[in-house]
Amino acid sequence: MPSHLRVALALIAVGLLAAVAIPAAAAGNEDQRRTLPDAPVSITGLRELCSNGSAETPMSFGADANVILQRHGQARAACDKLIDAAELGGRDLAEVLLDRADLEAPGQADAYARALADYDVAIALAPDLAAAYWRRGKANLLYGRNLAAALRDLDWAIRLDPSQAEFYVTRASILSWDGRPELAMADLNHALTVDPRSEHALTNRGLAYFNDGDISRALADFDAALKLAPNDSGLYGFRSAARRRAGDEAGAKADEATMMELLSKGSR
Repeated sequence: MPSHLRVALALIAVGLLAAVAIPAAAAGNEDQRRTLPDAPVSITGLRELCSNGSAETPMSFGADANVILQRHGQARAACDKLIDAAELGGRDLAEVLLDRADLEAPGQADAYARALADYDVAIALAPDLAAAYWRRGKANLLYGRNLAAALRDLDWAIRLDPSQAEFYVTRASILSWDGRPELAMADLNHALTVDPRSEHALTNRGLAYFNDGDISRALADFDAALKLAPNDSGLYGFRSAARRRAGDEAGAKADEATMMELLSKGSR
């Protein structure tokens, strides 16, 4: 399997490439992202709109483009309103800035620059917020392809809060991109020490085993991950490839059929 495909699969497994699927028009359409319901919206309501539209709560790949645009527009408008109203400060403002940054990060050029600026301000407001470094690190990995900056962010996130399995899984993806599979595997193993039920860690470790030709261990990890996420279409695809490599053609075809069924229903 080509190295770039291995990395892409790992990113899908960690949930990174599924972060958000915003059509290109969304990043540059100011009218679209300024759309809000006509009725007054409370601070709590705005916060929910802003947060639920961010890249941390992705829609399925099968979602209609207009629905994605509408949600993105309402979320961005809600984030802007919260920030512009100047009623928030400190950690509360940092959280909103992070949500807006997640909405902007998949864009290009100016949109990505705005996202980085929001991440930077959020971290300045709450320098002890580990998730802020994690979220900026993911943006640096996915959209900036800045591996050095992404790794620095994840190192900080883990230093601040070593109890989060997802941090190690994301750092493992960065290390995979950077051609350091041994360190990536160490992070995945540690993630499973922190949280033995981490679907993302199991999936990524299964992919690492698969790439190394250790099919029995790969299948064990995919089986365990599917027990935790039985509707994850991508996992059936990964296990199908492993089953085929192991000579189980019937099992491979059964997993492919399940994957296609889930995809047709809009599962990730």
